[in-house]
Amino acid sequence: MNKINNFFVFIALVLAFVSCSEVEPLDPVLANQVNSGNNNGSGSGSNGGGNTGGTSSGDYWPAAINNEWIYDSNGSSSTMKIIATETINGQLYYKFAPQNGSGASSSGVVTTSMTKASGVYKLKTHDFTIDAGGGLTGTQTGFEFIVLKDNIPVNGTWTGSYTQTTTYTGIPPITLTVNYVATILAKGVSESIDNEVFTNIIKVKIDQTSSFPGAPSTTISSEYWFAKDVGIIKSTTIGGGANSSSYLVDYTLF
Repeated sequence: MNKINNFFVFIALVLAFVSCSEVEPLDPVLANQVNSGNNNGSGSGSNGGGNTGGTSSGDYWPAAINNEWIYDSNGSSSTMKIIATETINGQLYYKFAPQNGSGASSSGVVTTSMTKASGVYKLKTHDFTIDAGGGLTGTQTGFEFIVLKDNIPVNGTWTGSYTQTTTYTGIPPITLTVNYVATILAKGVSESIDNEVFTNIIKVKIDQTSSFPGAPSTTISSEYWFAKDVGIIKSTTIGGGANSSSYLVDYTLF
C-alpha cells in the first residue's frame, strides 16, 4: 500500500458532466463526473474519436478496490473511493462510492465508474433518481464519455456525444443532447498542489454543449489535471451554473 498526503482531488469530475432537471447540471465534485446508460428510453452515447487509443504512455488513473482520493472542493472535503468492480459489455469498470450532488433546483445521488484500456480512460455515470423539490422526483438515464487519451500529443483532440432522458411522472420525457470536444493542453509538466509537487502531468480541457428543443444551448468547460501514478489532482468547471474547483489533499493507493 502507498499513501501520500497533501495532493489534489478531482471530485468535480464525477458530477461536472451530470445534467439534472432539463439543462441544469448538478454542481460538481469529480465528481465531479459518462456515456451510455439506457434505462427509460435513451441515455445512450457515442464516443467520438474512438475507444482504441493504441499504446498507453503510463497509468494516469490508478484503479484498485479501496483506492481513495480526498479533495478540497470549494472549501469542503470530498472523497472518491473505488468500492467495487463490474463488467459491462465485456469491459472491466471500477465503481466509485455514490456521490451527493445538488443544483439550483434539484439534487440526486450519483454513482460513477471508470474504465481504461490502451491509453483511453472513460467515465460512466449510471442511471439515477433526482429530486426536483416540492415532492417531484424523476429518473435520469446515465451516460459515458472519454475523459483522457494519454497517448496523443499536445493540442490533440477527440469528440463525442451522448443523450440523457429525464422522466417525471405525468410529464413528457425530456431528452438532452450533449456534444463534447476534448483537447490536450499540456503533457509532462510539473505543478505544485497543496505544497506538494507533482510531475508527469497531463492537462485536459473538455467543452461540453448541451441542448434540447425549445431551449438555448448551454456550454460547460472543465479542465482536469492527471498526474502519472496518482490520478486526477485538480479539476475546474465553469458554466451552466456549475462553477467549481477541486484539488487533491490526500490519497491512498493499493
